[in-house]
Amino acid sequence: MNLQKKLVIYLLLATYLLFSRVGYSQVPTNLESHTEGFQELSPSRPSVFDSSPYVEAGYTYDGLTNNYANWNSEYLNIFVPLHENGFINAQIQNANRYGEVDQDLNVLYAYPFSYGVMNVFGGGSANGHFLPQTTVGAEWNGRLPQSFGYIVGVNQKQFSSFYSNALTNAYNLGLEKYIGEYRLAYVGNINTINRQQEAYASKIQIQWVGSSNNRLGFTYAWGREPIAASLNELVSINFSYAQIDSLYWLNKTVGITTAIWHGMEGAYYQRNGFQIGIRVNF
Repeated sequence: MNLQKKLVIYLLLATYLLFSRVGYSQVPTNLESHTEGFQELSPSRPSVFDSSPYVEAGYTYDGLTNNYANWNSEYLNIFVPLHENGFINAQIQNANRYGEVDQDLNVLYAYPFSYGVMNVFGGGSANGHFLPQTTVGAEWNGRLPQSFGYIVGVNQKQFSSFYSNALTNAYNLGLEKYIGEYRLAYVGNINTINRQQEAYASKIQIQWVGSSNNRLGFTYAWGREPIAASLNELVSINFSYAQIDSLYWLNKTVGITTAIWHGMEGAYYQRNGFQIGIRVNF
């Protein structure tokens, strides 16, 4: 089994939890920035299911234009491999946006099959000021010949009474390709609000994983999607989002995750932000 492929799988899945469940334009950290990757799909399970458990704690910050209050958040991410029984990834977040504070908990469970991995996830926020009150979904990561893979997923978010109990649905379809130490991916998204206002978004990624376990990635997303653009306002708007993220290991146990990004949310505001986290393997 190629060491570089093992590293790619470990790093992508370790950062998997939130990205598949939130909109491209409002992902605040590199925990949410990575298309799911399972290139190491074979009759035996991917090595991530036998990797070390870890805990990561971090902080994010967004500076907004047009006189909007800046955002910040703290998060704790826990990854527990269960070997042949799959793995569990959970994240707790405390987020401050628009002058309000929300907390949420999201949990993902992944199970390996012979030619793919099934992910199911769910979570929600007790407050629901701007984060979804509930989130549920599922995603299949499959293997194709010639180092290709594919992604098929669905998710649903229920927002609180602040947003008239609005319901969003999203459907994702993606393709990925591994070339040596690099991974290229494209994901397309169809989304709706209350099964209306159909909109489309896209995301491309380039990722590099070095022999010393360090990583560098670039993500660009664009299109139209539902977002909580302000308090009590869930709308589908045009957006674009670019991010550079990294993981640097200080030693075999402790790593530093970082990200910087720029986002445009229609005519509402632009966002310039960063993330920093400390990851500890056990």
